[in-house]
Amino acid sequence: MTLTLAIHSSKGGTGKTSIAMNLAVAFASAGKDTCLIDLDLRGPSLCSMFEPKKHFWINDFLSGKCSMKDTLTDVSEEMNTNAHLYLSFSNPDIKEIRDLVSKDRDWQASALKALINGKRELVEKDLDVIIFDTSPGVEYESVNAVAASDMVLIVHNETNACTSCTEQLISGVYSLLDKKCGIIDNMSHQNYVDIVDRERYGVPVLATIPCMCEIATRGKDEILVHTDPDHLFSKSILSIKDKIESMK
Repeated sequence: MTLTLAIHSSKGGTGKTSIAMNLAVAFASAGKDTCLIDLDLRGPSLCSMFEPKKHFWINDFLSGKCSMKDTLTDVSEEMNTNAHLYLSFSNPDIKEIRDLVSKDRDWQASALKALINGKRELVEKDLDVIIFDTSPGVEYESVNAVAASDMVLIVHNETNACTSCTEQLISGVYSLLDKKCGIIDNMSHQNYVDIVDRERYGVPVLATIPCMCEIATRGKDEILVHTDPDHLFSKSILSIKDKIESMK
């Protein structure tokens, strides 16, 4: 049965995309056919790590111009994973981003229907895991990604603004949509990965990842579960993967 995850955050700059990419590689390396879709349509970053090999973006699919499979780039060989790893990229062109901001509710409603149909298309492709890297906050496209997912991972840091908004997302979005969810404390000032079972706002905290300045998302060499599986960050990602599978 396919598991669909939405990687979300209340604010930008939490390291959400780095966690999403490393988690996708971790699942594919463990033998799970995986697809990572960049739904951060207002701030695309996946295309800065990999070169898209298809002519269509996820934006084209959401607008009804192509099928979901037309947007997929297989990077399994490049990343030396044990199972397929597909990427679907968001268009980074500033004109496309401006166009998205002007979309009305009717377009967003049709985009949600398209996303659900695209998920069905990927399920029929026998994928094991689908990961949505969402826009931060409560933009339509991020709520659409949450609505189309089975489980939400909210990436959180220790700022007061992020803490307050995270609580509101859990009570005002995830609970209303009846979604399983987990918290990842990232860039923590604590100097350990927390493996002690605990909760916040009634939601399990899956890991506390310390602040590590070398972690970035500027290239595939920064995907540490691939380049340095013994790194503390890599170990925390693998721990999160295992906890997600136990929550299914």
